[in-house]
Amino acid sequence: MLAATVFRPPPADGPFARDFEAYYAAGATWNRGGDPWSRAIWSTEATIPGVDRTRDELLPFVGPAAELPLLGALARLPYAVAVKLWTSLLVIALLLVVLASLALGSGRGLRVVGAALLLAAAAGPAISALALGQAALISAAGIALALLALERGNVIGAAIASLAAAIQPNLALALLARLRDRGAVVATAAACAAFAALTLAAGGVYGLNEYLHVLGDHGRAERLDLIQFTPAAIAWSFGAPATAAAAIGAAVSLVAVVAVVATIARAQLGPRDGMLLALVALPFAVPFFHEHDFVVELIPLTILALVARDAIRTLAGIAAALILVDWLLLAQRVPAQAEAVLAGFAAACAFVALGAGSRLRLSDLAAPLTVLVVAAFAVPLAHAHPAPVWPDALPTLFHAPAAQDASALWGAEQVASGLLARVPAWGILRTLPLGGCIVLGIAIVASRPSPRPRIR
Repeated sequence: MLAATVFRPPPADGPFARDFEAYYAAGATWNRGGDPWSRAIWSTEATIPGVDRTRDELLPFVGPAAELPLLGALARLPYAVAVKLWTSLLVIALLLVVLASLALGSGRGLRVVGAALLLAAAAGPAISALALGQAALISAAGIALALLALERGNVIGAAIASLAAAIQPNLALALLARLRDRGAVVATAAACAAFAALTLAAGGVYGLNEYLHVLGDHGRAERLDLIQFTPAAIAWSFGAPATAAAAIGAAVSLVAVVAVVATIARAQLGPRDGMLLALVALPFAVPFFHEHDFVVELIPLTILALVARDAIRTLAGIAAALILVDWLLLAQRVPAQAEAVLAGFAAACAFVALGAGSRLRLSDLAAPLTVLVVAAFAVPLAHAHPAPVWPDALPTLFHAPAAQDASALWGAEQVASGLLARVPAWGILRTLPLGGCIVLGIAIVASRPSPRPRIR
């Protein structure tokens, strides 16, 4: 309550749900037969209230063509109506993440549901996703529902949920870890077929090629950016040359994939726990991961909050504190530091309430204590090294060459905003949630049921 009232800073400049700006503009451009991955979307973005049309602050569209029918339908509405509908959809998606995660962890009762809702509502990644209007929430809901459907043998439901997860392909990749039985294979194959059909229907072969081309260009433009939580971007902030940072990112990605496969086999993780392990490995395995993408970690965190005890609960609590606080925001918006820490503390307390028994144990204190301890050094560190925010930090009347495509323009905007500066403090703040994912992975493996002894 204090985070949302007394310590709430003044709102940031620009439109609410800033990333939806690109979705809406892409849909409008597609409706009129234009290229939604090009600079043509600026003609729509520049008309959105809150956008500074006196400079180039284009936000490119990087989604697959399969999204365009939905975005095109929204773009036929006035922007003020469309953004409200989209935000309502994201709130429903977050609710589905909570309910599906509770079902996967066999959580029941008003207290449990209330604690899980508070955990999600106070989580930094969820707040970020809602504030930006990010499709990551829909993808997270699809992942949670697909996992639940497969646990219950509902192949059709799993296929539909997997298709929804593909709205953000870098997150949906985690579903590959669930290919452990025939039902999962059939559901995934059906979802892939439907996704391909939608892609071809919306954009044809050109749309598929253009999307893949833009993915590569946009990835290169943003690979070492401040807003990336990948090992490559963090290595860059610590001073690694661009080629070395890219090599570090590729090596960590390979190690992460191999480690997940090997751990699933060696620890004999079941389909659910193997999938949870893949979710915590995502930030290390994919080349594109933002703060709001950590919303997928609500799934394993909610489940462990329900089932973990003693030392495993301590590990899960530490992981929750590291993942669910938006530590980078402390540097990006210094006036919001108190709000971010208080929201994180509320999420940590909700984690405790979610799985606490009749009385509190020492292991229950891990989450809130970790928030306080880490904040004690993260707040002054962020205050001493404030970070720029796009597009606020763009120079007045900034303009890029007209010949640049959307990805190159985006890269130029990042450089002009100072988001590629090499500041180790920013790397430390981004390392915190990655460290939380490692701790969470250890807790998942440690919480697995003991294998039954073989009878000879």
